[in-house]
Amino acid sequence: MKRILTLCGGFSTEREISIKTGNAVARGIAAAGYESHLLDTAFPSKVYKAGTDFSYTPKGKVKNTPEVVLELADQLVRFRPDKVFVGLHGGEGENGQMQALLELLQIPFVGSGAETSAMCMDKNVSKVIAKSERIPTAKWEFIDPKDNSKTALKKLLKPYGYPVVVKALGQGSSVGVSILHSEADLERTVRMIKDVEDKYIIEQYIKGRELSIPVIKGHAFHPIELIPHTGFYDYEHKYTPGVTTHVCPAQLTDRQTATLNKYAEKVYAAIGCRDYARIDFILSESDGKLYFLEINNLPGMTELSLVPESAKASGISFSELMELLLND
Repeated sequence: MKRILTLCGGFSTEREISIKTGNAVARGIAAAGYESHLLDTAFPSKVYKAGTDFSYTPKGKVKNTPEVVLELADQLVRFRPDKVFVGLHGGEGENGQMQALLELLQIPFVGSGAETSAMCMDKNVSKVIAKSERIPTAKWEFIDPKDNSKTALKKLLKPYGYPVVVKALGQGSSVGVSILHSEADLERTVRMIKDVEDKYIIEQYIKGRELSIPVIKGHAFHPIELIPHTGFYDYEHKYTPGVTTHVCPAQLTDRQTATLNKYAEKVYAAIGCRDYARIDFILSESDGKLYFLEINNLPGMTELSLVPESAKASGISFSELMELLLND
């Protein structure tokens, strides 16, 4: 029986969600008939058996130190999994660092490689690649790190008008995203920029229908329309039951569905994704076009996550999805 190790937890702002993903994935892998284990990469001294519902909330900020990385590498070599499922979100899981370590240790894993992961995580790079594939994307520009005052930001946003989006380049789960509807939102946005350390971009706001589409093994699955009951599809709406309506499959015309599938598969291939990814678009209310927003190389796998929901609409159970992802 193959031994699969799911990595979760870690050091990012999405640690809590990653642990939920890790527990769900490890149980799904066990249900698929594998020997399934779980490891928190921030505390790698102990490996947990699937089904124990591991949960650990440390006091204070979790620190990524060379000693922890060395301990993790040693544990991976000693445990010798047949394959690793990377259930991390944000940070070292999505920016390619964990994938680079696994590649260095020659341990096979589910998901995109280190280079592709880094490109997916960087919203600027992924938008450049989408644009090179002639896929529409909202206009954007960098915010210089020194322009993080209310006055400087106000000046930068002026050509865009309101509403407008400010977002971090390397965060997931809508962490580091602010939609400004007026100057009254400037102060909140400046606080966010200072609290969530990252590079930031200004992005044109496009009003329309929010769509997310998984691509698994190179093929687009059912798209999902996300209808938040208030605001936009942020961290709270992603992980709080009952505050967002999911429509799966999204109610689109045949032409819209075909275009969405084509765009999603083109971005997936152009960036070099492997196994699976989830790609977000917006269907503009004003011109009826689909606009690429971002690609997530390690989408969530919690009970509220979109990839399992889309797979289920195709008759694929969670354990069957794990089987599909684990096999080459």
